[in-house]
Amino acid sequence: MKSLKIALIVSLTSLSVASRIALAAFPNIKLVAFIAIMSGILLGSRIGFIVGFLSMLISDFAFFGLGYWTVATAPCMGFIGFLAGLTLRDIKRISRLDLFLAGFVLTLIYDVSTSIILAIPFYGGLERAFIAAMIGLFLPTPYPMGPVHELSTGLALSMLAHPIASYMERIKVR
Repeated sequence: MKSLKIALIVSLTSLSVASRIALAAFPNIKLVAFIAIMSGILLGSRIGFIVGFLSMLISDFAFFGLGYWTVATAPCMGFIGFLAGLTLRDIKRISRLDLFLAGFVLTLIYDVSTSIILAIPFYGGLERAFIAAMIGLFLPTPYPMGPVHELSTGLALSMLAHPIASYMERIKVR
């Protein structure tokens, strides 16, 4: 069973990294949060953290470039995988609407926390960084960055979580 979990971690992380690179041209439409959340739901909070953390770390290393942002994005993505594992374990009893809301909220937590952490060096304090981060994420522009990320993750989770969980149970992974 240990080798199966390692193989799943590697496979999910690889899928997440590949999807982040493949969707780089589409701002904030990423499957990384979805895959980290699903990893937490299906395999537990610890593996959700590992998949989320490694997905951001490896994709930054391989394609986007390591930088100070990696110190914020990797642990925060791991954290939402961890939270999903704690809060959404009993997926059979969770409605599609609740899955959408959970995906939306978890991705919102990721977006807000990384935006604030990354703004602190530029704005010199938590309060000013918070204001700058909220403006950057939610300013009504032709393409609002934050809401697109939250909505796409929530939709993917509401549409795909139950079928994926059912399949994983059929092959006796869950």
